[in-house]
Amino acid sequence: MTTTVPAPESSLPLHDEAQEVAALRMQVLWFNRLRLIVAASVVWLTALAAHGLEIVAEPVPLYLLGGVIAAVDIGYIVAYRWLAGWQLTAVRRHVYLQIGVDLLLLTALLHWSGGVTNPIALFYLFHAFIAALVLSVRAAVVVGASSLVLLAGLGFAERYGVLRHHPLPLGLSELGRIEPLGFLLLLFAYAATLAFSIYFVATVLSRLRDRERQLVRLSRHLATSEKLASVGTLAAGVSHEINNPIGVIANKVQILRYRVQDGDEPEKLFGELDVIEKHTRRIAKITDGLLTFSRDTPFEMRPLDIEGLLREAADLVKVPFRSAGVRLECEPVPMAEARIDGSANHLLQVLINMLLNAKDASSSGSVVRLDNELAEGEVRLRVVDFGTGIAPDNLAKVFDPFFTTKDVDKGTGLGLAISHGIVERHGGRIEIDSQVGRGTTFLVVLPLS
Repeated sequence: MTTTVPAPESSLPLHDEAQEVAALRMQVLWFNRLRLIVAASVVWLTALAAHGLEIVAEPVPLYLLGGVIAAVDIGYIVAYRWLAGWQLTAVRRHVYLQIGVDLLLLTALLHWSGGVTNPIALFYLFHAFIAALVLSVRAAVVVGASSLVLLAGLGFAERYGVLRHHPLPLGLSELGRIEPLGFLLLLFAYAATLAFSIYFVATVLSRLRDRERQLVRLSRHLATSEKLASVGTLAAGVSHEINNPIGVIANKVQILRYRVQDGDEPEKLFGELDVIEKHTRRIAKITDGLLTFSRDTPFEMRPLDIEGLLREAADLVKVPFRSAGVRLECEPVPMAEARIDGSANHLLQVLINMLLNAKDASSSGSVVRLDNELAEGEVRLRVVDFGTGIAPDNLAKVFDPFFTTKDVDKGTGLGLAISHGIVERHGGRIEIDSQVGRGTTFLVVLPLS
């Protein structure tokens, strides 16, 4: 039975600035598309109001503003691809710029369609909400204050004749007949609406972001604890692995003592020193591999050496495999023509987790295979065991956090959930093919760069 696990919206995310920039870019793309709808709506409503309902006497400025909105938005869409290379601060400034231009265009639309007496003045709220959602609560306050300044400025300018007022014949308030106190009350109503709306939205968003930060911290702690559990399993075997070279080194040091006391020539001692150096390098290689894996490295996409990655994973788990009596066959295929970008340390964690799971599912004398292939424009890393297999009822649950069929002291149920999140961040997926009693195949599928 084979299942391809779909990528959920979030799988134990590992947040960094690149991910925040990507999320912000997605919001910008959505708002760019929405702005095109707004431009079309302005033109359509102007045509309806001017030629159908005959409530707009001067439709040309409104048509022009609809065209300006569309032209500006097309410029945003063309420039969108540049945002990928920008820092987070620069992308935020770009969002501020878009909101600022939108506020000016909305103010111009109001001026030609009834001014502050037009109920669409409440559309200023949308920009405050967008700022709170995409940027921050402080940004929402800044946008709300700017909206109020623009609205009040437009109202005063039209009320006292600095700008010509263009009323709508709909029985709305006549700006020239409103008493000063009434005009101030109208502005106060807009200000209170903005303030309360921003407060409620900001409160809700603040609580949601606090929860999100707590979940991110928790996910990082869980990922670290799972990795440390793997390190503990590997470290338990490292002590046995380095015992032999340490014994050889100790023996050679003792021999050197005797030969120095016997007065042997220095040239005759070099052979013993070469043996010591060889076993020292072996110990260094073993410990360096474990130290590299145990470090909490940042998620950085760099060109990967797939062959080296597979061999390193096999080298790190060979002692637990040997202790369990399970043979590990690592047969990486050269992939010089295939370029893959990824985080080597994080993918190493994925492979080690799958290899240890395969070892646990295998009986003594069994075989686990680790290899790779290039097919259909994708690189596939494969871990195959011939163990107990996974029951059909459990296949859909294997990536659920804390789900495990192992004993309490042998598994946390987090390894595959974290592995799924790591592979998802690489734009890949994990596929499983398992039959009870015949074994399981895990495929880590990664797209070519």
